[in-house]
Amino acid sequence: MNISDSSDNREIRVLATATLMRRFHEQCPATEIYEKATRSYETLIDTIEKKHTAKEIATLLDIPDITIKRYAEAIIDILLFNKETDPYLSFGLTKGASFSEVHKRWKSLIVLYHPDRYLNAQLFEDRAKKINEIYEELKMIQKQKIYSSPYNMIKELSLPGTAKIFNVTYFRYLPYIIIVLAIIITIFSLLFFFFNSSVTTSYTSLQETKGKDLKIIQTEYNKVSDINSY
Repeated sequence: MNISDSSDNREIRVLATATLMRRFHEQCPATEIYEKATRSYETLIDTIEKKHTAKEIATLLDIPDITIKRYAEAIIDILLFNKETDPYLSFGLTKGASFSEVHKRWKSLIVLYHPDRYLNAQLFEDRAKKINEIYEELKMIQKQKIYSSPYNMIKELSLPGTAKIFNVTYFRYLPYIIIVLAIIITIFSLLFFFFNSSVTTSYTSLQETKGKDLKIIQTEYNKVSDINSY
């Protein structure tokens, strides 16, 4: 992406955030804020952190900078503590967001609201606690995605602060491994069948031969007995 593309992108995001703040100023319903959250969340954070962003939006709306910053904080609070209790919405992310996006948003928020940065620490401690709770919840959701849909993962996923769970790349070879194992089992089964049949046939033949030999011996014995009786 070149510089002009990045600049255009930022301008669009700033305009979208300004529109959201205007609607917030007009006391729009929370559902409207939820709908626009994904597109504006990053700029809302910038508005709180960076004076020039707040000034830019303030100029567009003809509202004081300090009011724009308070609007940004209020909107993020609405999203963090949303009535849907949706962790993705709390972070202004879509449900298909990757864990790297989740981690990046968590990092931005926890830096923004770290209690050590403010005099009124208690208010920001509550926010930081909520941010960490949402982060842990999203981590669990991401882990469940790995276990339930391993074939959708193209590369190994490692969550920060946790061990690597497994290398999902090997799962693509699983069907071939199953086929090879099935062939090996079939071959051994056939060999066992033929070997067993051969042994059974040999044993039967041996029994028949022994039977014939016993009959011959019995006949000869009877002859000898008849001669001796005379």
